[in-house]
Amino acid sequence: MDREELFALLDIETGEDFQYFENFADFVENEGAIDSDAIYDLITEIDMKTFAELCESYFYETLENVPGDQIDIYSLLENIKRVLVGLSEAVRKGEENADLKLTDEWNKFRIWYSADSEVECKNTASDEVHYVPVRDALVISRMEKLDGDEYRYDFAGALDYELEEFIMNYADMAEAEND
Repeated sequence: MDREELFALLDIETGEDFQYFENFADFVENEGAIDSDAIYDLITEIDMKTFAELCESYFYETLENVPGDQIDIYSLLENIKRVLVGLSEAVRKGEENADLKLTDEWNKFRIWYSADSEVECKNTASDEVHYVPVRDALVISRMEKLDGDEYRYDFAGALDYELEEFIMNYADMAEAEND
């Protein structure tokens, strides 16, 4: 997917239009191939404060659907969020190569979250087992609350995710919170 197709998918004309929860969700929930240059173009045009807010909001919503006994995947998702928000702050400050790192990390998360990860979801009533990416397992978890089906989740196969080594000190985090 090139820049034009990516922007059409996100229903935006420029990166400045990337302002809504749906824009963030449409990107990370797309399992198709996206050209890294198109993602980089998008990153360089997005307001990074808005990106950080959308990231926080998306992960808040996502973490609400993690089954209560799945602490490891909850912690991993929380750490991924911190890295993405931290990298967006580094881009905002103009740190060298931060835009490239954010491009790579955001795309790596998208591919892992929506395509490459594998979660075992077993219906406790029928013993039917599905192997799905994290994105779909969290949808099943959300639906479980609505339709009454109960599932047992095994996220062990999805925990192999190497985080970008990014260090943000407490002063930077406090400053980001106040902005």
